[in-house]
Amino acid sequence: MNERTPLPGKSVIFFDVNQTLIRQNISFETSFREVWKDYTARWYSDSVPSPEELWQHYLNEWQQRKKLRTALLPLDDVQHQCLVEALRPWDVPVSASMLRSFMQEVRLRQVRAKTPAPGTLETLDALAGKYRLAIISNSPRDEVLLLLSRFGLTKYFPEASIFTASKTSEKKPAPALFKAALSALQLPPKQAVMVGNSWKHDIVGAVKAGMDAVWLNGSVEPYSHPEAKKVSRQKLGKRYVFLIRTLTQLPSLLSEP
Repeated sequence: MNERTPLPGKSVIFFDVNQTLIRQNISFETSFREVWKDYTARWYSDSVPSPEELWQHYLNEWQQRKKLRTALLPLDDVQHQCLVEALRPWDVPVSASMLRSFMQEVRLRQVRAKTPAPGTLETLDALAGKYRLAIISNSPRDEVLLLLSRFGLTKYFPEASIFTASKTSEKKPAPALFKAALSALQLPPKQAVMVGNSWKHDIVGAVKAGMDAVWLNGSVEPYSHPEAKKVSRQKLGKRYVFLIRTLTQLPSLLSEP
């Protein structure tokens, strides 16, 4: 990567949510295991799978469905199918209401454990008067809305500027979600930039859609290492990718030279 160069000429900044604006303190796997343990606390232990057993079966089903390209199905439907099949070896009766309540509790438990990432409010305050702020996320829309509301971020992101995947085929890094967001805001890709923590999903996906991107990589604790204060860049295809360690570095990167 080369020395930092300002990134002017942008009118919209797209943000990922989880691990970018919001810190995810427990994983889907951990939440899944905990919820199943609570569900079965009063059941006979020899008639139901352990959290470890059920998770492994669920994960296997999820991976199989990815290979089978069940991409046109809604995400909730895929999760429900995976849970049904994961429970089949134990003949556990499964109803539609049980599937919904179980998965809702898994997501809610994750949401309750989340906190704003360091510098989120400070950064959004600095950018909101100069840029239109928007969201591009693989998370379910209701979860994104809940998180933004819980942490007081809805004033920065009106619902018309929140773009989420409703089907697995739309999920990042596929460019479809990025292009849909650009089209809805009537913007050419060069006037937008994507900020996210995932190289594969946020950065590569944005570049495929023709946007520049900012990679938030906090693997070096901010300012604990001499290199952590630097903002650097590299070219990926025809677009630029900038590396930052903390969100508070973003306003200066986007400032006009």
